[in-house]
Amino acid sequence: MNILKKICFLIHVILFSSSIYGQKTPSHQKAMEMKYGTIIKVKTNETIVFEDNLSITLESFSHKTSLKGITKASANITLNLQQEEILQFLSVYSNDHLKSEKELNSFEYTKTIKQEDGTSVSVTSQNNARFTFWKGYQIQLKKFEYDRFIKIIVTKIL
Repeated sequence: MNILKKICFLIHVILFSSSIYGQKTPSHQKAMEMKYGTIIKVKTNETIVFEDNLSITLESFSHKTSLKGITKASANITLNLQQEEILQFLSVYSNDHLKSEKELNSFEYTKTIKQEDGTSVSVTSQNNARFTFWKGYQIQLKKFEYDRFIKIIVTKIL
């Protein structure tokens, strides 16, 4: 009788610890075991799932050209947490190379502009295109490779 219990226990352990019965993360998802504030690379159609179940999916890319000839390219991401989902955009512009690193990496920045008459004016602007805020998280775009991937920093701000 004791041997029968051991055999049943062994079968139970083998069956339920087997990878066939275990829950696997789909190949297009990566479970992230990292601290917020780390640079994360997300490829097209890939979902990143954090330990607190925040998930970020890079759905697609899009682009538009303004009448001034400046191109805006956007990464379309889906954010999901606690069965709530929202589509957000992180964007770059064709004239970003003219901006300083401080300007590109700050949500709000102040710069001094010299006027034609020689006077200087301080202008404060928001860099909305590279940042999104949702449910206590800040997501900042760091690198953008159209139709391939983005690199982002996710910060929990609550």
